[in-house]
Amino acid sequence: MGALANTILWSWRIQLLIAALWWAYAIRLYAVNEFGMVIHEFDPWFNYRAAEYLAANGSDQFFKWFDHTAWYPLGRPVGTTIYPGMQFAAVWIWQGLELVGQPMSLNDVCVMIPAWFGVVATVFLGLLTYEGSGSVDAGIWASVIMAIIPAHIMRSVAGGFDNECVAISCLCATFYFWCRSLRDENSWPWAVCTGIAYFCMMASWGGYVFVVNLIGVHAALLVLCGRFSSKLHRAYSLFFVIGTSLGVRIPVVGWTPLRSLEQMGPLGVFFLLQVMQLLCLCKRQFKMSDNQFAVCRLKVFAIAGAIGVVVAAWLFQIGYL
Repeated sequence: MGALANTILWSWRIQLLIAALWWAYAIRLYAVNEFGMVIHEFDPWFNYRAAEYLAANGSDQFFKWFDHTAWYPLGRPVGTTIYPGMQFAAVWIWQGLELVGQPMSLNDVCVMIPAWFGVVATVFLGLLTYEGSGSVDAGIWASVIMAIIPAHIMRSVAGGFDNECVAISCLCATFYFWCRSLRDENSWPWAVCTGIAYFCMMASWGGYVFVVNLIGVHAALLVLCGRFSSKLHRAYSLFFVIGTSLGVRIPVVGWTPLRSLEQMGPLGVFFLLQVMQLLCLCKRQFKMSDNQFAVCRLKVFAIAGAIGVVVAAWLFQIGYL
């Protein structure tokens, strides 16, 4: 391909990407253009009220907040029963805009957050597609689809200040960073970003369980397909340790990642990868042949499996699981 043709091709690609980002933003402003800066639906109003309380009272009081007007007449301990990531994002953006001399009301920030994060999700889905396919064109067209697909638009229309508008962006970011951390031997530090993005997902929506299980399944399948490597061990370990360590500090999450049966799979994959890495180190240290290594691996997994079953049965019996 000549230099001129290549320049024209990249010009079209850039224009299409800019158009995708513009569509992702402009389409989601329909409600604002029609009705003004108004939060709509019941849940977004409750979420906005929680953001107001956080902005006025700070995080310490927010996590202790018992709202006597919610779930009347019982009341509700709001600070420990909601996923607060969206409220914190709104307040930090609101404070950041004031800091740079571009103030907006908290109401307007909460109205616009779904549209802003709709663009973020569009970017990360394009990056994820590029990482998986290696095709720039595939990544750009994936961004176009994400910008206009109704399934995402309905959860990210401006004014719909609900958990999914932030969480879907965190979900796409987590998957992108995870795939990026596996690109080559030097890419595993990207797993730090994976863990942080996963923490943001945990803070924003209960659907984080889907994310950790999907990454766990992917890592387990790589092992079963004979593609275990040190980069996989480092990437998954960093992701799981950072994400879980941060996530358990979210009141509504607590120790669920280490106690819930639906999250035992990713925890099991974490221990599986530690055993695999230890076996690989032993193979190099003791210069085992392939046959010796296979026998050693079989014995170790048999012992580890038996111990795992006994421990799981005991934890279930005492009510931990």
